[in-house]
Amino acid sequence: MSIKLIALDMDGTLLNRQKLVSEENASAIKRAMDKGIYVTIATGRMPASAVYFAKQLNMNCPVISCNGGVVKDLNTGKSIYEAHFPKDTITKLISICYQKNWYIRWYIGDTIYIRYVDMDMFLAYKTTKGLNIVEVGDEFEKYTENVTQLVVCDLNGNIQKIQDELSNIFKDKIGLQQNTEYTMDITLPNINKAVGLSKLAQYLQIDKSEIMACGDGDNDLAMIEYAGLGVAMGNAIDDVKNIAQFITKDCDEDGIAYVIDKFI
Repeated sequence: MSIKLIALDMDGTLLNRQKLVSEENASAIKRAMDKGIYVTIATGRMPASAVYFAKQLNMNCPVISCNGGVVKDLNTGKSIYEAHFPKDTITKLISICYQKNWYIRWYIGDTIYIRYVDMDMFLAYKTTKGLNIVEVGDEFEKYTENVTQLVVCDLNGNIQKIQDELSNIFKDKIGLQQNTEYTMDITLPNINKAVGLSKLAQYLQIDKSEIMACGDGDNDLAMIEYAGLGVAMGNAIDDVKNIAQFITKDCDEDGIAYVIDKFI
């Protein structure tokens, strides 16, 4: 199998549980790129966080963020692909979250918009520096154009209940994906990491059979099925392990370095 592109989920995959890239993973990524292989990030996080880690690793191609909703060039900052919500859907979504006192954040470009600051709701971002966070209070309607993703946060174990409520209200107008026990990503329907990865592959003129994709969560399922070589982390959920062609080591055991050394 000839691999020309490696796509890496971030949390629980590229990053260990401390939300950092290990030296072993960083070295393996460099070795792959030195052989002329493209390496990208494919994450549910916002573009700025994906770019932050990609630049740390000197990655050599655009990165995928917002669960496939954005593909962004690292050097120019230009979006190669970007999917936006209709304004009326965003307005209704945020209004409901405000009414029910659900903590909501949404992304426009590289900016995070929130009603009020609560850093307990940004645990995954603790190792990402320089984020642009704008507190809008109740004046959210000024900030509803070109939204790429929303995230609902709850620290009291209510994420599934919130997902069920939003699913009943919006039906097929939105996509809902739980990434952690306390967050839920809201995307456009039919947006997933496979969509973003296919846009990047087309841009790079690479066939999907030449892609290795690595992940651990439910939002990685589509891209692991799409790629020629789908890899599950040792810490992945069972659904991911069941469809993967290879299971590597845990994210705290340099699983990315292990699989790169094995196949590259």
